[in-house]
Amino acid sequence: MRGTRAVVLALLLALVALPHTGHAQQKQRGDRNRISKDDLVEVLASVNTAHDAVRTLRPQWLNPPALRQSTATVMGDGGGATDVVVYIDDLRQQSKDDLKTVKAVTIVEIKYLDQNRAIQMRGPGHEMGVIEVTTVNKRK
Repeated sequence: MRGTRAVVLALLLALVALPHTGHAQQKQRGDRNRISKDDLVEVLASVNTAHDAVRTLRPQWLNPPALRQSTATVMGDGGGATDVVVYIDDLRQQSKDDLKTVKAVTIVEIKYLDQNRAIQMRGPGHEMGVIEVTTVNKRK
């Protein structure tokens, strides 16, 4: 009976320790649709631009799934988005290469909107998703 109590006590102690470990892992992963200033600080030594930050921390944002179709294509209108759309301080950019013009030290946060959220928030023509960069220049 005493051995059983010791085992139960050991299991309880192990279970009490689990939430702390789980929380640390969850914090480490972060929000998969956002790169915060804190995330950038951790990699600032190895990134110079917003493009570098996205490529390092969330590379999947730069290459949306190839099987997506634009609503224009589905509806037979032709055209539509063929690549992720980039906004820097709420201004639509020509291409995702414009991420290379934003210095990492000026970034407040970077967000990714998936296909559904992008169309909901930004309208048609954003079927491949949106990368939104907010810099300190916008906050002024």
